Amino acid sequence: MFQAVLFISLLLVPNTTQSSSEVESGCNKDVLLQCSSVDSDLLDFLAITWYKVSKNKQEGIVRKLKTDGATQRYNFSREADFGARHSLLLPRATPADSATYKCDISANVGGKNKEMSVRLTVHECVTSTELPTMSSEPNRTQPSPLLRVQHLPIEWSLTGYVVLALAKILLSFMCIWVIRIISSRRQKNDWSN
Repeated sequence: MFQAVLFISLLLVPNTTQSSSEVESGCNKDVLLQCSSVDSDLLDFLAITWYKVSKNKQEGIVRKLKTDGATQRYNFSREADFGARHSLLLPRATPADSATYKCDISANVGGKNKEMSVRLTVHECVTSTELPTMSSEPNRTQPSPLLRVQHLPIEWSLTGYVVLALAKILLSFMCIWVIRIISSRRQKNDWSN
């Protein structure tokens, strides 16, 4: 009985190895965080998961199953994906990405789980101000790009002119008709007085 309890307690003890490294990057550079414990051809594992660890909180980024290679994306706040040899690719890194990232390798039954931490430091973004330069050449204005003129078919143009002419004629007749009605009413009023 004692041996069975000992065996079960050994199974329940986490069987994990840990290692860590540090990476520094410039602002707006693509960053690859290596999971150095992984040799995908030799290591027998079930899945690899990347986490961002900040303030003792672990946030899932991406997970890949070795069996079918399917990638599962978590609700991570920025774009991230797997790179070569299961590394984590963070495109256009900013100082907000500075944190500890954890690569968690889940072993198959009987294997040893591995965990690796990578401390990423992204330097501040520095923008250079461009100073005006003096030139001995006279000041020339750049020609504005030519506007692209699109020609309409002649039928469309003629139809537009005909419709406009008919509208003018109709409006003229309406004005004449209104003027005649008003003048005839005046004449009737003049005769009645």
